[in-house]
Amino acid sequence: MAISQWGRSANETLGYDTPGHHTLSLYLHGGDKSFRVGQDTLHGGAGKFCVLPAEHYSRWCMNDTVHFLHLYIAPERLAREAVMRLDCEPRTLELRDRTYIQDDSLIDVCRQLLGTDWAQPADRLAASSAAETVLHHLLNQGVVRKPAQAARGGLAPAVRRRIMDYVDAHLHEPLTLDQLAGIAALSTYHFARMFHTSFGEPPHAWVRGRRLAHARGLLTAGKGDLAGIAQASGFGNASHLSRVFRDAIGVTPGQYRNARRPH
Repeated sequence: MAISQWGRSANETLGYDTPGHHTLSLYLHGGDKSFRVGQDTLHGGAGKFCVLPAEHYSRWCMNDTVHFLHLYIAPERLAREAVMRLDCEPRTLELRDRTYIQDDSLIDVCRQLLGTDWAQPADRLAASSAAETVLHHLLNQGVVRKPAQAARGGLAPAVRRRIMDYVDAHLHEPLTLDQLAGIAALSTYHFARMFHTSFGEPPHAWVRGRRLAHARGLLTAGKGDLAGIAQASGFGNASHLSRVFRDAIGVTPGQYRNARRPH
């Protein structure tokens, strides 16, 4: 997830054409005269949100000076949450395109992000937690199930669950594409393609995400040193864990653990 603050001057037209990422847009200041083309009776304003799916198309007329906070969410990230939290295939869900909604709970979360000092590990960690809250909110209130239809090209639900259980039970071990394909009784080529269809991302990315989630749980619980946590999560050594963890979370494992300790 990425975050940005930016502004636009009066009398400007903005356009989005399948940007490739989901966008949560919060109006911080201005925007009372701005509108979405085709929905001219609705106007923006401070505290209003727009939810824009990755595949959407829109045009916007900015008729006064506007300042925004934008959260950019990779479809793969939302897909991973859908699999784990809703136990369903991402392709069965659709993020709703919404214009100028008001949601006090989201405003509170975004205020946390506004005050982030990115040079401070504790602030980066708080921002990561706030971003997780946004993801959960979108899954709980911002998605709809697509009309029932025959799902083609993906893994059967029982196979999907078997793969998930196997990965979680063997995170401390090396996990190869051949192994996972064998669990599904498929060739590696067909398994990789069907896995991506069902999970919204490649097998290696999914496994890395589960390893990170396991490491975060151990760090929060205060169980073991970094070397032991790295081994238990399948990262091999503390250096590898630290590198992957910092890239994904924004802080080192040690900083994450210290921030989670009761004060």
